[in-house]
Amino acid sequence: MNKFVDFMDRKVMPTANKIGQNIYIRAISAGMISLVGIIIVASLASLVQNLQIEAYQNFINNTQAGQVIWNICQNIWWGCLAMYGLLVCGTIGQALWGLFGHRGLEGIGVSLASYIILIPWMANVPAGENTIPAFGFIKYTNFSADSLFSCIIVAIVSVSILHGFSKLKALKIKMPDVVPPAVSDSFSKLFPVILTVIIFSSLAYIISNVFGGQSFNELINKFISAPLQGLTGNLATAVLVPFIIAFLWFFGIHGNNIVGPIIGAVLVQPGMQNIELYAQGVTDWSQYNVLTNQFLYSFVYMGGSACTISLLIAMFITNRRRHKVLLSLAGPTGVFNINEPLIFGFPIVLNPMLFIPFVFGPAVISCISYLAIDFGLVHPVVANVPWTTPPIINGFLATGMHWTGAALSIVNIVIVVLMYIPFLKLIERQEEKELLAAQKTGVN
Repeated sequence: MNKFVDFMDRKVMPTANKIGQNIYIRAISAGMISLVGIIIVASLASLVQNLQIEAYQNFINNTQAGQVIWNICQNIWWGCLAMYGLLVCGTIGQALWGLFGHRGLEGIGVSLASYIILIPWMANVPAGENTIPAFGFIKYTNFSADSLFSCIIVAIVSVSILHGFSKLKALKIKMPDVVPPAVSDSFSKLFPVILTVIIFSSLAYIISNVFGGQSFNELINKFISAPLQGLTGNLATAVLVPFIIAFLWFFGIHGNNIVGPIIGAVLVQPGMQNIELYAQGVTDWSQYNVLTNQFLYSFVYMGGSACTISLLIAMFITNRRRHKVLLSLAGPTGVFNINEPLIFGFPIVLNPMLFIPFVFGPAVISCISYLAIDFGLVHPVVANVPWTTPPIINGFLATGMHWTGAALSIVNIVIVVLMYIPFLKLIERQEEKELLAAQKTGVN
């Protein structure tokens, strides 16, 4: 065990820390986190529109008050979900610009302008029996979660190019000292902004002519987004992701900070697609994606990473008196999915007695949850809820207030509790033996 820990400390931790500190991963994470409120309000609006209760749907569809509510929720959908990709492009671009050490808002402006430049501004529209090219007809999917990867790529590349040009002294315009700093900073970035925009405009022209009228977004979806979703939206990923996160946590590495931004960027798109399907009133469960970010938070990360709410319950069942102090400290935070007091207070980190339930437990229940949804036993995840929402309630809300979401959460918690109990009893016996041995040798 000591050799393995030493290997992790020398080889794995430095690499993990480098990944976590990567400026581009930090920008993606910061940009997406800044939109959590937007996604939550959009999810709630979708729930209000499509709550699957017959009497409620009759009210929404057949009364004036219901139609007012429906239209208000639809406006929220249009501004939040239908434009999610565009919002992500702007927030990631600005986050990266700030991480590069710049002041001002050039990051958001250039990233949005660069992406919109890449969107075709002509489309074929019906005209009688024929179609004609028309100006200004743009599909909303160019701005929604369907274009997420394109938006992320453009935000990173455009701001990186802008940053590179901004470091060239030959491109800087120096203003007199009497000019306000905000104005001076803007003019110093004038040529870098112009050159960046020209590059993306040229790229849009090249793509359109070389690829037979296909857009940048269509190419990214075809060659990057679709293959990635095919690779990640499966049972293997559902099992592997929580396993890796728990494994890193066992060695004291914040697994969510390392893996989260990477897998989150991939899984956010299927999650947003589910929310859009639910907003459209789709009732066929098979059309929904199974694995999303919210899937993990609702059915696996209960009490925090590695389903540590189950450890708290197991501690209470086996010997609540022995664990009274820790339960009083870690219990209240664990209910809201904050488990650092438990992970470092028990401790779980580098505790070989808890390795199996802590690392393998999340993988087991993630596998069960995936299969339960895939086989149509449990309603798919159709809404994003705050990550601090208590377990069971989280699963209930995330599945559109469907009872199967709460039921699956309970089943998963019980399974991991049963995994923890034998190991807690082993720890208790070991501590009793050590205490007895100490008493025999006269050590207090």
